[in-house]
Amino acid sequence: MTAPSKGSTQSKSDFRPSTCEPKPMNQHYRIFGIQIGSTLPLPAPPITPESMDDVRIVFGKTPESIENPLFKGVRVQARTGELLLTVDNVARYHVRDGNNITITPDTNAHEDDILIFLMGSAMGALLHQRDILVLHTGAVAVNGRSVLFSGISGTGKSTLTACFHRRGCPFLADDLCAISTENGVPAVMTGFPRLKLWADALEKLEQDRQSLQSVRWGDRLEKYFMPVNTDNTPNVPVADVFILHTTNTETLSITELKGSEKINAWWTTRTA
Repeated sequence: MTAPSKGSTQSKSDFRPSTCEPKPMNQHYRIFGIQIGSTLPLPAPPITPESMDDVRIVFGKTPESIENPLFKGVRVQARTGELLLTVDNVARYHVRDGNNITITPDTNAHEDDILIFLMGSAMGALLHQRDILVLHTGAVAVNGRSVLFSGISGTGKSTLTACFHRRGCPFLADDLCAISTENGVPAVMTGFPRLKLWADALEKLEQDRQSLQSVRWGDRLEKYFMPVNTDNTPNVPVADVFILHTTNTETLSITELKGSEKINAWWTTRTA
C-alpha cells in the first residue's frame, strides 16, 4: 500500500513520535464493544476503564517479517493470530492474538494517515482474530434492530447511513462493521463514531464541510470525516441487509432476495 499524497489539506500538525519504545496507555475507549487502551488518540469519546484493557494499541518495534506466514504479499503477511501490514511512508502495523496492535511509524508519518490504516485494515484483522465477522457496510439501528447497507464502492453506503442517522436512527457503523452473536443471533457492535462522506453528499445533507476534517488520500479526493453521536450500544441484532446498486433512472426499487441469491448478491460486494 502507498501513503496518501502529502499535498492534502492537513488539519493537525505533523505527528512525530520521539521513540518506538512502548509507552503507557494515554486514553481508554470502548469501540466494537471492546475496551481499548491506546497511545495514539482515537476518534471516539474516552472512557474511565472499568477493568484491564481487552486490546492495547502502542507505538513500538515491529518485525520486518513473520515466521512461516500462510499468506505473504508485497505489503501484507499473515498467519493464524498474526498479521503484518506495511504502508509505504506511513507505518508498519503488527496485529497479534486479537489483543495487541503495535505500530512503527515512518519518520515523516502524519497522525491522520496512521489512523486511516489503523481503523481499517489493522482493526479489521484484529476483529477477525477475535472471531468477529467484519463487513464493509454501513449500519444504523431502527426500532432496536440493525439495518445494514452493503454494496461496491460508490453506491452510497455511507450517504444512506448518514441520511437515516439524520432522521433519528442511532448510528452503528460506517465502512468497518463488526458482527458478533447475541443469544445465537447476528448482532452489530457499535464502531468508530464518524462517517466518511464525499463533498457532494455533505452538500445534500446541508453539512458545512469547512468545519470537518478532510481525508488525507490525495489531492483530488474530496472526502471528509463527519463525527456522529452514538450511545455505544454493544450489540444490536441484525434485522435487514440492503445491497445497493446504482441505476440510470430516478426510480427506487427494492427486490427481496431468497435462498442462495442472498449469498451470491453479497459475494459480489465483497472487499479484500
